[in-house]
Order: sequence, then C-alpha cells, then structure tokens
Amino acid sequence: MTMKNTIALILLVIVAAIAIMHYLALWNDWYGTIWWIDIPLHLLGGAFVGILFLYIFLARRNIVGNADAIFLIVLGMGFVALVGVLWEFYEFWADVWFFHKYSMNEFPGWIHADTLKDLLNDIIGGTFALATFRALTRSRNDR
Repeated sequence: MTMKNTIALILLVIVAAIAIMHYLALWNDWYGTIWWIDIPLHLLGGAFVGILFLYIFLARRNIVGNADAIFLIVLGMGFVALVGVLWEFYEFWADVWFFHKYSMNEFPGWIHADTLKDLLNDIIGGTFALATFRALTRSRNDR
C-alpha cells in the first residue's frame, strides 16, 4: 500500500471514530453531562487535521517532502491551529445564531476558557500525529 493510500485510510478511520463519538454524545446528551467529552474529540480532530496536512502537502503534492522534521511539524501545527480557530468561530456562530444558547451580548464567561481548551487540544492532537508520522517515516527510511 502506498503512503498516500495509507494516510487516506487513517483519515477515514479517524473521521469515522469522530462521527461515531459525536453521534453517541449527542444521542446520550454527554455534552451536557460529561464535562470532558469534547477533549478526546478535539484531540482526534487535531490529529485528523495534522494528518490531512501531511496528505495534502506531502502525499498528494510533495510540497514539503524534503523538509526538516521541525519545519514540517511547525508548519503542520500552524495548519492545525488555523483549522481549529475556524472551527471555534463556527461553534460560536452556531451557538449564538443557530442553537440560540445565548445572545451575542450575553454569552457566558466560561466560553473563553472552553475555546482555549479546545484549541489547545486541537494543537496537541495535531502535534502528536505529525511527530508520530515523522518518527515512523524516519525509522522506515533508516532501514
């Protein structure tokens, strides 16, 4: 199996796991009753985006193929952070205008801490995925 196909399969498995966990959390109201339920989802989401970065810029286009490991991880972390910030803007928009959880002028103070926690978990998951991938490909190339 080629690296491109392997990465695509990993992406499919991660997105399936996220979808199943999210569905179960919605169905069982875990978002309202289990305070930490979104942590593993954001870790997986960050890992997904980190691996997606590798798929787009390494496997599909080979843009960063000969990049130093640190450069690859930092660039990938930036990609993960960008997607994480865009996701948090979407969550805020959905909570205010779609689900009407609170108004634009009266949103709760905890939302700031939750957003920062979510972004941190996105970046941790993405960094772990990028570093693991780099370590695995380096050990393969050393053989």
